[in-house]
Amino acid sequence: MNNKVRIGIMSTAEIAHKVCLAINCSEQAEVYCVASRSLEKARQWADAHNIKIAYGTYDELLDDPNVDGVYIPLPTSLKKEWAIKAANKKKHVLVEKPLPGADSSQCLEEMIKCCEDNGVQFLDGTMWLHSLRTQIVKQKKQELGKISKVIAAFTFKAPNEEWLHGGNGRTNKNQEPQGCLGDQGWYPVGAILFAFDYELPQFVQCLQYKLNKVDTIIEYSGFIEFSNQRYAYFDCGVTSPHRSFVDIVCENGQIRIDDLVGGFGRTGNFNAYFENFVGSERFFVDDLQGKEEVIKVEGSNHTVKMIDTFANIIKSKKNDHQWHHRSLTTHKVLTALFKATQKVGEKVQILQ
Repeated sequence: MNNKVRIGIMSTAEIAHKVCLAINCSEQAEVYCVASRSLEKARQWADAHNIKIAYGTYDELLDDPNVDGVYIPLPTSLKKEWAIKAANKKKHVLVEKPLPGADSSQCLEEMIKCCEDNGVQFLDGTMWLHSLRTQIVKQKKQELGKISKVIAAFTFKAPNEEWLHGGNGRTNKNQEPQGCLGDQGWYPVGAILFAFDYELPQFVQCLQYKLNKVDTIIEYSGFIEFSNQRYAYFDCGVTSPHRSFVDIVCENGQIRIDDLVGGFGRTGNFNAYFENFVGSERFFVDDLQGKEEVIKVEGSNHTVKMIDTFANIIKSKKNDHQWHHRSLTTHKVLTALFKATQKVGEKVQILQ
């Protein structure tokens, strides 16, 4: 008997290919159908991914009673509308980030409230949080005592000038209002909040940012201040070599992850971001004298693990609101950082 969770994919965006592969690798879920605004495009994509059912509208997918949950990798401006429609149809919701609302958390709050009111799970597409390594890092940081500061980054170099100056969704503010802050910045900011157990900071500062020719953020450096003199620095963007790391400085040592988002070590295998990749196999712990210990863990495909999380929550019929809190806290910090571009170097308070 097939008791897999049936997931419908809403859009044939590039990232949907990777997530589709992950769903099919999961023992807990299966891709049941795909929808696009064009039936022809949906059918072509379905045939290429061995999916039996294709719909030419998103409404048709949501009206299918056999769909348990949906994956929404739509443009940021469309995510709120379709997440709410999905929740109202009692479909569990997995939404790709960035999340909507460039300078306010209201959109996301409404999305999450709608999911909660309809008794369905909301989950954002932060894949690295679901790896086996992340669970072990969480245990290790508790062993090392109080965290005083965190430094994190996610950057890579734009492939060409056209891409850099609006030829990609993340470099065109009409598609992604926060630009690279909302896209790449989600990862280091999320890693900082993970380290501090999703405590909402008190203040943020924009230290520096850079715009492209279409006035979209392509580089950002920021400071995040927590209570009791704890703090974090981060940077993100598409103007520097590939860097994907978090350093968590604790009372009795330091945790370092140098392949946070992709999990492919320092191999330079950038294609791992687009493939069905097994990784996240090690991290580092330094003692007070700086002696390094390599902690090896079982490799995992963190995209598959994310799907497993989503499917297991659906099967349990008990929604996990911790994921709602993590998404909302991350988004609140990013909206404050976005507002801080108007006052570079000044502290911007984050309201509770």
